[in-house]
Amino acid sequence: MDEGPETFTCKWVKYGRKLKCVGFVLKPRERFLKAVLLEEPDRVPMFELEFQKAEEVIGRRVIKGEDYEEYVRKGKGMEILKHNIRVIVDVCRSLGYDAIRIYAVHDVVEGVRYARKIAPEFAIVGSADGTLGIPGKIPDFVRLVKRMKRDRDNLKKELLQRIRENIESAKAQIEAGADVIVGCADYCTNSGPFIHPRDFRELVIPYLKMLVSAVHRAGALYIKHTDGNLWPIIEDLVSTGIDALHSIDPTAGMDLGRVKELYGDRICLCGNVSIDLLHRGTPKQVYESTKECIEKAAYGGGYILCTSNVVEVHHPLENVLAMFEARRRYGIYPIR
Repeated sequence: MDEGPETFTCKWVKYGRKLKCVGFVLKPRERFLKAVLLEEPDRVPMFELEFQKAEEVIGRRVIKGEDYEEYVRKGKGMEILKHNIRVIVDVCRSLGYDAIRIYAVHDVVEGVRYARKIAPEFAIVGSADGTLGIPGKIPDFVRLVKRMKRDRDNLKKELLQRIRENIESAKAQIEAGADVIVGCADYCTNSGPFIHPRDFRELVIPYLKMLVSAVHRAGALYIKHTDGNLWPIIEDLVSTGIDALHSIDPTAGMDLGRVKELYGDRICLCGNVSIDLLHRGTPKQVYESTKECIEKAAYGGGYILCTSNVVEVHHPLENVLAMFEARRRYGIYPIR
């Protein structure tokens, strides 16, 4: 995470006919990394795991699903990968985000490499997890419960192998230019962890700790995303050495201010403007909610402003823009 010789630019203010340097403005990458490292940047940084309204912002869209796969089948995988990365980069530049999370690509390492090449001013966020998360289907959950009771040793061997594979992927992404790795396995519903905390401490925590340690040894930082009510396991998550926690879900009873009080000296907090409010609320309500998030968690640094999940296609753009307006008004350091 070498910041290089020029990590900031001068903020110029006109006095009569002269310009005077009154402070320094960090570049997006350094702003983001300072926050993850629990420092105060010049203003609250922003990023999203995914932004689904690119076409409305820049007139081009991220290609996904069958359309993307068709390009790959035709031997045009790198062409469509570069297209998607350019769209994500242009959205971040247009709106004022500080980090680019790599998604919607078939080769995340090449995605990281290309993003670093064309957008050196941004923090680049890759992806690696592999820990045990909530199964996507009920039959899968039933099988997991049975294995936890009858085949636990082999389950743990598989989890270890998955983590080793994700460690290698994370190391390759970091070598390609990733500053941060994010893990997106969900552990909780609104009522709490999907398995008993005792099982969680045996089947998740040791493997997450291995991954986080490997990311740190490779020279990057680690953000853990999980939805849901984290209170029964949040101390365990923090103990793994994660650098930041995303998204501190307000609909699941996760109070951003309380998490800041308890853990703000140990981890950076990412969140937590409700995606339900973004969908159903007004720009004024989103503005006020964003202001409240900044007031609760930005003081002292170690805070990144974002939604409680991702910016979805059905979120009105004016609501998304209200977050930036509130950041512009209230997110300038020093924040008291």
